[in-house]
Amino acid sequence: MSRYPDRYPYGRKKLSRRQALKAIALGAAGATLAACGVTTGSPGSANKTPATTPAASQAPPPAANATPAVREAPKGRKIVLELYSVFAGNEHQGWIKLAERYEQVQSDVGIKITYSPGHQDNPKLLTSIAGGAAPDLAHLTPFSTPQWALLGVMTDLTEYVKQEGWTEDDWFPPAWNDMQWEGKFYQVQWDADPNFPFFWNQNLFEEVGLDPEKGPQTIDEVDEYSKKINTIRNGKVVRIGMIPWDVYGPENSLFTWGWSFGGEFWDPDKQEVTPDNDYVVKALEWMVRYAKSVGGPDKLSVTPPNLQLHPFGSGNIGMYPLVVPNYRDIRNAKPDMKIGHGLLPYEPPGAKQPGAGAWFGGWGLFIPKGAKNPDAAWEFIKWVSATPEGTKAQWETVGFPPAWKKAPVLEEIKNDPIMGPYYNVLISAKHSRPAIPVGAYYFGQIGEQVGEAINGKKTPLAAMRTAKENTMKEMQRFMKQNA
Repeated sequence: MSRYPDRYPYGRKKLSRRQALKAIALGAAGATLAACGVTTGSPGSANKTPATTPAASQAPPPAANATPAVREAPKGRKIVLELYSVFAGNEHQGWIKLAERYEQVQSDVGIKITYSPGHQDNPKLLTSIAGGAAPDLAHLTPFSTPQWALLGVMTDLTEYVKQEGWTEDDWFPPAWNDMQWEGKFYQVQWDADPNFPFFWNQNLFEEVGLDPEKGPQTIDEVDEYSKKINTIRNGKVVRIGMIPWDVYGPENSLFTWGWSFGGEFWDPDKQEVTPDNDYVVKALEWMVRYAKSVGGPDKLSVTPPNLQLHPFGSGNIGMYPLVVPNYRDIRNAKPDMKIGHGLLPYEPPGAKQPGAGAWFGGWGLFIPKGAKNPDAAWEFIKWVSATPEGTKAQWETVGFPPAWKKAPVLEEIKNDPIMGPYYNVLISAKHSRPAIPVGAYYFGQIGEQVGEAINGKKTPLAAMRTAKENTMKEMQRFMKQNA
């Protein structure tokens, strides 16, 4: 049964140019979520020290001139599938290699890759669909599925999924959930981005008298350890236990700690966002208390000038959740830095065990409405996402863990010295960012309001009530305009 039984089944509508522009504007309003940077001053300000190698499955692409606009398919192929890809730089090169691997295993299909940057919004993609020139394949963030399905952007893939006989036992739970909207499948998640393992600086732990082999299990222990690590000189914080308000941006921070406290961000029965959930508010109250305990977010001075690593690599931060590229870079650049790892600390009674705050990000592939070669496009999606050969090829070229639980390459990931900590998150994470029709707007509201609370402009409860009120108004507007 539809979640909105009194409304038109939007997925049957064709996206107009006007709708495409509205979708772009809505995505832009919440686009801050995708940015992976470390805020060393006030959240939301320009005072940021960006991670030099952010998570590929979360980070915005580099400037367009860093990547060729088009990779042409080999000549002589009976079918050429055009993929609109958001990825640039190394990931763009990875997709070219992956396309070549696919072209080697069959002779009829070639893959044309067109660079089309965008996360919640993707102007080139949406306007091409509206203009009747849709590509055969495109990337999207899984939480965008409801919005884009309602706008009529996506081909219904349900019959394809049924033909494959896939069930929820074949996929990691958050991915299986996010592949669907209103009981229908619209995309296939080929990338499971595990957010986050928890790391600690064993050298620093030993220096301040903490057991380097034992990371904190609870939020109370995070506070206890931080008291031994935090160092303030001349009014500036030169060493800190952790920066809880900046786990790759304020939005991601609240999701991570909100779940770690046992909170929820969406009520499917009431069809309401719930940033004002008691445990989410408690998580934000803790983040605010931590910021106040060191004099405020603008007092941080923990990274030296021109640091070419994530700030955790400076040695002045005791604990941090890290994405894969940052962890890899630190391990390579700082071989003498000993790093412990485990699951995210949690806070009872809302949460019950370490790792409760773990969640999935990632990317999906879908077939846009109006694609000329849907059957061939599906075969490519299936190969990349849910075959032993394709998932291994994707891991070896693009380099992301698959969301398909049956992928044999997961054993390699499990035993990889870098990926081992992330495998533990893959198999245990239960959450993903709420997939709702105004997801990008919601995340933008969370980011803005977390910044208000951290900077003392609003109480945590007032900030989260504002985020809820604004998002529900936007939800009503969106649903009304797309009826």
